Amino acid sequence: MIFKKITMKKIILFLFTGLIGFLAPAQNRLEDDFDKISLRVKSGWLRSTLKGKDIGYLAADASIKPKNSFFIGIEVYNPIHNRFGFKHGIQFQNRGGSFLREIEGTGIDAELKMRSLRLYPVSLSYSIAGFEPYAGPYLDILLNSSVTAVDENGKIYRDHSIFGTEYNDQNESKFLQQLDYGFVAGVEYHFEFGGLVGINFSKGFASIFDNSNTYEVENNQGMKDLRIYNQNFGIYIGYAF
Repeated sequence: MIFKKITMKKIILFLFTGLIGFLAPAQNRLEDDFDKISLRVKSGWLRSTLKGKDIGYLAADASIKPKNSFFIGIEVYNPIHNRFGFKHGIQFQNRGGSFLREIEGTGIDAELKMRSLRLYPVSLSYSIAGFEPYAGPYLDILLNSSVTAVDENGKIYRDHSIFGTEYNDQNESKFLQQLDYGFVAGVEYHFEFGGLVGINFSKGFASIFDNSNTYEVENNQGMKDLRIYNQNFGIYIGYAF
């Protein structure tokens, strides 16, 4: 399991680097647009939560409170026209949510924390009057995670086993999906001095639980994944070099 996780991360990072390396030289042929290729750094506030019809499997009252955190990232912008361009980015982020968790009849205020590296391989953008709306897919690599739990002595602690190891038995313990994928859409405003502000929204398409189609869900036993998905809203600032 660990070997597979490391290998997958290396492959994804290699493909991402290769994609940027392929697209950037291609722009050298567009002499008029070459000087518009830019490197951008971004950081901001992230409001993350979990959505889906099976939230009750995770939260005792089927309710998730959003988590406020941050993200920071870097992006390469490649113009393909005087208004259209491709964005390729990578960012580190904290996300998750709070909820009422029931453990052996005891209810506790729990929090699920997930730290991940998110890749935006290709997002199409359109520039007009300083505004730049964009949309595209994302791939999210979970780096570590934890959830609030209670031990046999009634002491509350952070349980990191939800991240999963090669020793996990999915019939007895449920651990988080290491890869998430989905879409992102947003809009930025660019100032003449190089600064920018933006907002975005993203939604995951993969269940947050690994191989969750093997878990028993009422009226849905072994047929489909648990329908619990990541959802984020971000506000950020940045600078284009």
